Amino acid sequence: MPPTWLIVLSWAALAISFASAAWIIADIYGGGYRQRMTVMEAVWPVTALYFGPVAVVAYRAWGRP
Repeated sequence: MPPTWLIVLSWAALAISFASAAWIIADIYGGGYRQRMTVMEAVWPVTALYFGPVAVVAYRAWGRP
């Protein structure tokens, strides 16, 4: 059985990653920042699932049209 702190840390990392992906999706579709290349509308949220807040920073710097 893994230590409790490790389980809490992993759930927190998952929550932050999903929140980052949700923020990018909301910005693309809700904020009206549609991508020129349609595939990037899927790439940015998927990237946020494994990079978390770093992907949000990269999206705001390079991904917004």
